[in-house]
Amino acid sequence: MGLLFTKSVGAFFADPVSKTINRRILLKEDRFLERIDLTYRSAEASSKSVYPYLEDLSIVSQLLPVPQFLLLPLKKYALPYDRAETDAAKFGGRRTVIYLHGSGSMSEDNSILQRKLLQNECDLVRISYKIDYKQEGVLYPQKATEMLRFLTETEEKIAPAINAELIRALNRLKEDDPELFLNKEVILIAHSLGGGLAANLIASYDGIKFDKYINLDGTLMNPAVQTGLNVRQLHLSQDYLFKKEWIDAENFTDSRMAIGQDYCKKIDLLIKNSKNKSTWIQVKDSSHFTFTDFPDLLNPYKIFKSFVGVRESADRIRKYVLNFILEPDALQVDPKDAIICKR
Repeated sequence: MGLLFTKSVGAFFADPVSKTINRRILLKEDRFLERIDLTYRSAEASSKSVYPYLEDLSIVSQLLPVPQFLLLPLKKYALPYDRAETDAAKFGGRRTVIYLHGSGSMSEDNSILQRKLLQNECDLVRISYKIDYKQEGVLYPQKATEMLRFLTETEEKIAPAINAELIRALNRLKEDDPELFLNKEVILIAHSLGGGLAANLIASYDGIKFDKYINLDGTLMNPAVQTGLNVRQLHLSQDYLFKKEWIDAENFTDSRMAIGQDYCKKIDLLIKNSKNKSTWIQVKDSSHFTFTDFPDLLNPYKIFKSFVGVRESADRIRKYVLNFILEPDALQVDPKDAIICKR
């Protein structure tokens, strides 16, 4: 299929019997939020309809800084979703999962995990947003020395506005599709910057009772870090760019180490300030991209493993997420990985 990407991803189509419906809501009046996808299983027989995995290459060009022609195979991937013919929906899941992607990505970036959630009686609310950092007066980092300043400016200038839009979007869903939230467990899963946005949403919004928060290698922000959360939490972290002992170390002058230390100190403080049970696991042989579909999309060349981690690690991450949702008290940690904190 290409130099970088595999020809097909069988994990997208691992459940061909059940029909999956996707209803898209465009958010044309918002500054950052672009759309909401409501994805759920139907009792009808599966059809051959498919959704594109990626329609606009510019979405991931910032995330994957390679010549755009190398990204073209991503537009050939498809997801086994049927487009909703009406706004009427029959949400049959026992739980509702809200997913927030990271900066420069899209809500489809965890479609393998999302397929597993659908198979286990979850309805999905997938929220997509886009940030034009230049327009917002925030310098996008080109080198490690600029990263901490970028994170601070994003927290101060952008995150509060996105939080307000997320609250409006969820208020709309509560009104239009109340069955998504009535008498159901509600779980927030987020990757990268989405992890910080999701934590802030839980900390500031009481319109929905959130039950669990799953942070996929996400960068946390205030106010959530300072206030803590009152929901059960699972934090899953990479092992490429930080070490457990950095939590209590003196502040580093090396830029890359300082980024890793800032990352883990914020998770540690959030857990300490929280009022519910928390588990924090560091996943062996994982990078920031291991928490998405990318290990399964890229060809398994050795050169890519240092960039996206290994597929076995991505599989363990999905198992942790699913087990935490279904039976959090029975969550088992693989011997390859490490428990950083359990409270």
